[in-house]
Amino acid sequence: MFAIKKGGSITMASLLIMAFLFAVWVFPSALNAQPSIEELDKYLQACHEVYNFHGAVLIGKDGQVFYKKGIGMADIELGVPNTTEMKFQIGSITKQFTATAIMQLAERGLLSVDDPITKHLTEYPSETGDKITIHHLLTHTSGVTSYTSMPDVMERRAVEMTLEKLLALFKDLPLEFEPGTKFNYSNSGYIILGAIIEEVSGMPYEDYMRENIFEPLGMENTGYCHRDIILKNRACGYTENEEDELINAGYVHMSVPFSAGALYSTVEDMFIWDQALYTEKILSRESLEKMFTPFLNDYGYGWGISEVLGHKLIAHGGGIDGFATQIQRWVEDSGCVVVFSNNEVAGPAQIAMGLAAIMIGEPYEIPVEKTPIVMADDKLREYVGVFKVNDTEYRIISFEADQLYSQRSGRARIAIYPEAEDNFFYDHDHHVTLKFNRDQSGEIVSHTIYQNFDYSDAQKVGENEANEVLEAMRPAEVDPALLEKYAGAYELNPNFIMSVLNKDDKLFIQAGNYPELEILPRSETEFNNPEHSVNITFNVDSDGKVTSLVFQQGNTTMTGKRIK
Repeated sequence: MFAIKKGGSITMASLLIMAFLFAVWVFPSALNAQPSIEELDKYLQACHEVYNFHGAVLIGKDGQVFYKKGIGMADIELGVPNTTEMKFQIGSITKQFTATAIMQLAERGLLSVDDPITKHLTEYPSETGDKITIHHLLTHTSGVTSYTSMPDVMERRAVEMTLEKLLALFKDLPLEFEPGTKFNYSNSGYIILGAIIEEVSGMPYEDYMRENIFEPLGMENTGYCHRDIILKNRACGYTENEEDELINAGYVHMSVPFSAGALYSTVEDMFIWDQALYTEKILSRESLEKMFTPFLNDYGYGWGISEVLGHKLIAHGGGIDGFATQIQRWVEDSGCVVVFSNNEVAGPAQIAMGLAAIMIGEPYEIPVEKTPIVMADDKLREYVGVFKVNDTEYRIISFEADQLYSQRSGRARIAIYPEAEDNFFYDHDHHVTLKFNRDQSGEIVSHTIYQNFDYSDAQKVGENEANEVLEAMRPAEVDPALLEKYAGAYELNPNFIMSVLNKDDKLFIQAGNYPELEILPRSETEFNNPEHSVNITFNVDSDGKVTSLVFQQGNTTMTGKRIK
């Protein structure tokens, strides 16, 4: 995904117990599994008002379009409303079409998903390419660094790039891990797949998609996006400023997302696509089953596979400047939900989940803007503590300057606000809630997080363990002279130079024109910024000379040689 900024199975009994936590819940009658148009309209209008959702939706049920609607504006400046015929950039939903093309070529005997990529791309470095199979690329287990994690690349995304230049961004970088051992979502992997499609088929990616998938299925309103051509019913893309006002999104040259995210479509065409996947029109049943098999991180070939509320869900989202998209296939319910938004921050996955809940007869939440209640500081301080999320992660609840915060290990700190005693909602999304649980004596012993129909508990740890966790988070004390030694320029790759700056005995990193980011000392050589999940380790030789640094953010790890 390119520019998104924001947005388990549980029993009916637990849903009923927890329902009081949320502002407006609706419980469909078991005798009336068929949703009404009125309740769908009401839900969608609430999404428009609360999430600033502009876009189009479609619900398919039992092979028929049950509901479709455009909402908000396709072009605000010209006053053009959205309809279900509007064409939206679909971002990473492109990946499922790329994966389909690969499986078609496999069925024709032109490649195997077990082939190393160097079998088809002879120019790719053999040191890494011999280890990486097509299967690894399809499942995001290749270890190839995602080029969209490189700040300087994203700064230049408005500039046309050839496929050769795209590959050059990452092909010479060391792998982040041994292929097949871990999952790390990598747009680079799907760029490589696009290159393989062109090499093996002898056709440009765009032409292959049109002739082998879109035209055979009658998807007349789907194709490769070109920003310079006239495209009828093209929706304009928007984002939001700091005042939550819609503004025009930035320009992206569509050579940059390529086979990882450059297609456009309509919600109606996506229903044609959904229905085709129940047949063997474009792929055999065997190939389709392989695409929908969950591997690491429950990811198949261009699709995520999971279970929600006891229902099987095959889904994928997309995000690219100005647009956010989601397709959900509820295959055991013969249902499909497609949500396309031309406001990139509207959260289509959350909207789709609500529509799906209505469709399959599960409780759903009407979006509302929540207003926090007034709570005294001494009361807020009762919630401060450390809670164990799993074997390796904690959630720290802290109080600072009249505000309560929640921070999971290695992630950003987020403000939380009280809506009732022991019940809080998150600043970034009012429908992510946190309930503190007390024992019979009234002491807080755990908390429960609710997000996207899923509940997770975390137990409060004892004083000794809490102190150890908090101590590990505190910055270390280092000699200011060390900070000056680290200041300089580091080449993470030929297109990515990171500057390390020493200002008033504080260390900062900066990439391109991005804002400076302070990094705090964890030891003499290790620094981090927990708010942005950034870790920096400086490498020093036996003579005490700083030779390189290791940059780590999320699952991305890059080594940069010191050049200045």
